[in-house]
Amino acid sequence: MNIRETAHTRNGGLMVTSLNEGDITLLPKEYLLTQLAEHGYLVLRGFQHSIARFSQLVRQSSGRISLDPARSFNGDTAQKVDAGYDKVGLHCENGNSPFWPDLCWFYCEKAPERGSQTTVCDGKLVFEHLSAAARAAFSLQEIVYSRRVEEQKWKTYAFHALAAQQNAPISLEKTTLAHLLSLTAGAPGTTITLNDDGAIRYQFQTPAIRASHINPQLKHNFANSIFGPSNHYEKPVITFANGEAIPADLPEEADAVCDRFTFDIGWQHGDVVLIDNTRVMHGRRRIEDKARTIFNALSYLA
Repeated sequence: MNIRETAHTRNGGLMVTSLNEGDITLLPKEYLLTQLAEHGYLVLRGFQHSIARFSQLVRQSSGRISLDPARSFNGDTAQKVDAGYDKVGLHCENGNSPFWPDLCWFYCEKAPERGSQTTVCDGKLVFEHLSAAARAAFSLQEIVYSRRVEEQKWKTYAFHALAAQQNAPISLEKTTLAHLLSLTAGAPGTTITLNDDGAIRYQFQTPAIRASHINPQLKHNFANSIFGPSNHYEKPVITFANGEAIPADLPEEADAVCDRFTFDIGWQHGDVVLIDNTRVMHGRRRIEDKARTIFNALSYLA
């Protein structure tokens, strides 16, 4: 394939540009994951593009597809990014829940004419530039997210996540808490309880400083969702694992460091972005061009 590789920014990321408008679905999975392990995120530009091609690329490069039950669907893989128009803080997609995907994908069908940019921030760089005291505090104990999720949303997630498995529910209405719990089997630090109104409340314990699933040799990445959005959902309660509040000076310092290493994607029509969702956080500037059209997909390696 006739491509050119260049750095996306002075601090990282890789731009892969097709020099002959090649078919994006011909990019091999092994190539994408090898480059992702090194660079943290990829911007694929200048390829033949469509929702169908984007969805095919995601499926052939992944072991399993995930989703966000609060977003509108486009087929069985892509979902439209429709979380309002305000600025969105840095986060790992679904990183405040036990259903944390390895890979986060974006497809830009129509680029914004002004502002409205998706942002990326490499958690590896953030960890390296935190003070020793902050690194120690975030590493000493894990953090816990607690949140209520409405019945329709958790049932939608479980129904679609189990669709291809032997224990799949026969319908959305027949989806039970047992189906949802089967998706967290063996996952430490997760408790889910059913409320009388059919909603659930989960608690999810996870490191704030974590290893990348794509490149396990990178063991220290500030990759989490303590700054993340709560569009379509109740805002989670976030504490340290011992139940104590996170001291305000810690997220304040982390936010300042993140700001130094946060960069715009710089969307062009047809761009596809692939992010190591266990290392690189992403966010969004305030939407100024409401005609921009971005699709998202989430997936696991296995």
